Amino acid sequence: MNRLRIVEQITIGAPAESVWAVIADPETHTEWRPAVIELTLITPPPMRVGSQLREVVRFAGRPLELADTVTRLEPPHVLGIDGVSKATAFGLELRLEPVEGGTLTTFDWWLEPRSMLMRTAAPLLRRPLHKATAEELELLRAYVERRGGSGTNTLVSR
Repeated sequence: MNRLRIVEQITIGAPAESVWAVIADPETHTEWRPAVIELTLITPPPMRVGSQLREVVRFAGRPLELADTVTRLEPPHVLGIDGVSKATAFGLELRLEPVEGGTLTTFDWWLEPRSMLMRTAAPLLRRPLHKATAEELELLRAYVERRGGSGTNTLVSR
């Protein structure tokens, strides 16, 4: 398979607990993730390892439904999610590390094409996916800092 791995980081001028409060709340995701149309916790709250989420994202101008499962939950440091659609499988970890000036936030994820069309398109998606992930982290930073933090804005790509 042509698995793509995307890693982006940003320092958010707020404590890890403030960043965690946003990333661990499915109801906030439509506020800072522009591709997300809907993110709903399907299993009864609270969110925990094994919780199921329904995610609808905009991909290539069309809605794409994803079935997500929480795979790692270590408040306020790590949120892991795996998901599938007809065309792809993916896994992600959002990691939060206290640093001077706030929280180093790492978005580390992979995408594995499952359809022939996605396998063909995958190599062309690397750069746009890096850009979209960096933009999403910038929007997360702005959202968290508007809610009560302030500080630096340092974005690092890998």
